[in-house]
Amino acid sequence: MSLGPESVLTLGTNFFKTIFARVQEYARETVEHLILAVSVYILVCIFLYFSISRWKIIGFKKDVKNPARVLIVIAHPDDECMFFGPTVLNFTKQKECQVYLMCLSTGNNYGMGRTRKKELYKACQVLGIDEGSIVVYNHSNMPDQMGVMWPIELVSKLILNQIETYSINTLITFDKHGVSNHMNHCSIYYAIAHLSLEKKLPSYCSVYVLETVNLLRKYWLLLDIPVSFLLSRIRYLVTSTDRALLHRAMRQHESQLVWFRRLYMLFSRYMLINSLQLMELSDIELDLEIDD
Repeated sequence: MSLGPESVLTLGTNFFKTIFARVQEYARETVEHLILAVSVYILVCIFLYFSISRWKIIGFKKDVKNPARVLIVIAHPDDECMFFGPTVLNFTKQKECQVYLMCLSTGNNYGMGRTRKKELYKACQVLGIDEGSIVVYNHSNMPDQMGVMWPIELVSKLILNQIETYSINTLITFDKHGVSNHMNHCSIYYAIAHLSLEKKLPSYCSVYVLETVNLLRKYWLLLDIPVSFLLSRIRYLVTSTDRALLHRAMRQHESQLVWFRRLYMLFSRYMLINSLQLMELSDIELDLEIDD
């Protein structure tokens, strides 16, 4: 028996209605499961944070080996808060640890170098770094510009001088991606890589680099705790009290508190978590080989 046009149209309509209803139901169930999974993950992260920072049930911190004289090398004033805050607070709280800060520019990109230098000293006072342990450079060959790679020989010479002058046994700085791919940040990594490859880095000095994470993890805040716990060998997490202290230090950089940095302070995992990696010669050679 042949079907008329109207019957075919009706069958087709019913078929697609059935398919659409099934797809709609599947999508609804998928969204519900996704919302449930995300909610559970958020609750787990909150539980982990309080378990680590307040209740001390779970150990999160994994420290560097034998830090005694620590040099933190940054590119601009405010890097110490925006990127290295949890690490800085970890070391300044250790009585047996002397912390030095080396800032390779005054951040004079908009003619505010003098102001930003003063702000750096104020922020470091909040963080617990003595004024006499801070050195700030203002070199014409090291401008504060996002796309400028600083001279490797010059930067490595300045860093080596600080290491030898203060007998630094632990140096902490950016990795090759510099958190934000800022060329000034990356220059520091390549300068230290140069020292290591040339066998100029003293054997008593260990170098640790701050791990760059992808954009999603960068703004996950406490949602990054499980990931950092699983993937990172050396890690620091600030308590709510220390986080407030870190925010107070960042507010000393008044000239830099534009709206997007205020958002960064609220959501960036670098204001809550730092994960470091030991810089080894084999890793340096691999990094440089990949770059070539």
